Amino acid sequence: MFQTKLDECGFTLLTSGLMIYIMGVYNVALHTGGLQYSTFGIAAHSFPLEWLIGFLLAFFVASRTAKFFAFRVVQLTDRTIFKILCIQTFTVCTMVPLMSLLGTLESSGLTADLPVIWLQTVALNFVMAYPLQIFVVGPFCRAVFRSRMGARTHAADEEDQAISEGFAG
Repeated sequence: MFQTKLDECGFTLLTSGLMIYIMGVYNVALHTGGLQYSTFGIAAHSFPLEWLIGFLLAFFVASRTAKFFAFRVVQLTDRTIFKILCIQTFTVCTMVPLMSLLGTLESSGLTADLPVIWLQTVALNFVMAYPLQIFVVGPFCRAVFRSRMGARTHAADEEDQAISEGFAG
């Protein structure tokens, strides 16, 4: 899908930004007892630093880790949609523990209970992050990216075909 590192960087900025903000809203709602209008502002307050850290983790750690594991499951000849879903799965499996640790440190501090609070946070965040990435943020960001960059590669054309055949993008 990406022809250059700049393309990949732009896509990661967009994807990480949406995921981090939405997950921030989700976590604030969990900690405050529900979703309220103020939840969005509270999440926005910590968003810039979380986005910076999350982007760096996604670009330099999760991207490489996800591709490493994904291409041990799928082959280069497999349909593009399967490769995308596999990479997204391993990206979420990498990012959720890392960002949950950041959020746990941010909300609870460095305490003796950190490991158990972090494990609970990972479990609660994974339940939200995985479907959010697979069904909402991933397809939305790919659509935005394709509309801004154009279908410049065969992979994008193959992905469009997979989507049109009903294999959700």
